[in-house]
Amino acid sequence: MLGSGLRSRPRMVSLLEMLQNYLPFYQIARRLQELLEHATLLKGGNYGSTSKISEPRAKDYNNLLAEIQKACEEHGLSHTAGLARRAAQREATTYDDVHYNLISLNDSLTSELEREAIFRIAPEQKSYYEQDDLFGPAVAAAFPSCSRDIRNAGSCYALEQEDGCVHHLMMVLERGLRALAAKVGVPYLRTHWQEIINKIDHELKTMPRGALKDFYLAVNAQFGFLKDAYRNHSEHAHDDPYDMPKALSIFNHVKAFMQELEKGGLTE
Repeated sequence: MLGSGLRSRPRMVSLLEMLQNYLPFYQIARRLQELLEHATLLKGGNYGSTSKISEPRAKDYNNLLAEIQKACEEHGLSHTAGLARRAAQREATTYDDVHYNLISLNDSLTSELEREAIFRIAPEQKSYYEQDDLFGPAVAAAFPSCSRDIRNAGSCYALEQEDGCVHHLMMVLERGLRALAAKVGVPYLRTHWQEIINKIDHELKTMPRGALKDFYLAVNAQFGFLKDAYRNHSEHAHDDPYDMPKALSIFNHVKAFMQELEKGGLTE
């Protein structure tokens, strides 16, 4: 993922795309250094030469300014782009002028590039980043309000933010619990899960026997297990943070459970 200066939502790119994206800066930096070294040698009439810049070098200098401005504007490096634009508006007639401007551009470009951030996502985790329908299209259709948290759970896992991943998964589960509560006629108030689970269990006692009742009982019991195993731990301060294997295990568990809810006919 590239934290570029475009200021848009971060997106994942391959290492090849990143290199291609920033290759112009490498080429610009190399040419800038070459021209800066030449200007350093010849500024102030060093080596018995005149400080007046030659026509070929002036052309190289102006082309470089245009390239710096263009590349920096495309990548949101506004300070360096502004320096290049203003330098181009002033005619540089001596190597002293060129040297001064290139020193400023080099310092500014270095400073802005140092502030750029690059995230590396391991190949086995990239398929989780910013992905829709990680739980499958059926779950997405049955529980549309879960889409944001499912997507964010995947992105947190991809970025190795294990606690964040589990937190979003618990938000997904809560919507599943709310769907079950609505199905059996239990008002869903923002209260402790255990209270809702107890009320659902009470309502199910009066429900006629059958496959549907058995399904609801099994699902409600599973919510109780998930509450004790994952939710209580994730929603309170703790000194034993999740690691990546545990986060993936919970991700897959919640995914399978939500798919089970959808197959059993639960929807929002």
